[in-house]
This record gives sequence, structure tokens and C-alpha cells, in this order.
Amino acid sequence: MEVGAETGVPALVAELDGPIDDEHPDVSVTDDGSSWIVSAFQDGSLVLENLDDGDVQPRHLRDVSRAEMIRVMVILVRGDLTALQRLDWLSGYN
Repeated sequence: MEVGAETGVPALVAELDGPIDDEHPDVSVTDDGSSWIVSAFQDGSLVLENLDDGDVQPRHLRDVSRAEMIRVMVILVRGDLTALQRLDWLSGYN
């Protein structure tokens, strides 16, 4: 999803409510300027990672509601990296 498209985030997250899709279990938004990406998964987890910096370890949140997924993804779409970094991320993918 393109940065600035925050109105499309709820529809994007709603795609997770479809049938379980083992091949495509997530949806994501990316901030092209910073290469940060937030991916939301059908199991209720969120992953934050930087696509261009291999030294930055991925982080995750578990048991996230769909409303919280939307809120976090909109933070990234708005480019508010400071607010994004303040969340209680856990190390790694899970």
C-alpha cells in the first residue's frame, strides 16, 4: 500500500478476515522513504521490520485486535516513525 493511503488501511486489514490462506497469511504497509514495513497476520500478530537495514532486528506484537492493527498501520502510513518505535514491540518474529 502506498504511503498516504491511510483510508485504505481498514479494507486492507479486513482481508485478513477471509478464509485461512497459508500462502498469503498477511497484509502490509510500507513507508518507502524509510523502508519500514508493518505486516499484519491472520493469527493476530504484527511484525515491524526494516527492508533495507539487515542490522535492524524485526519486532512483533501478539494478540492484536483488528482495530489496533489499523491504528498501527496508519501510524506508519502517516510516517510517524517515532510513535511507531514507542510501541511495546517484542524482539524477533514471534
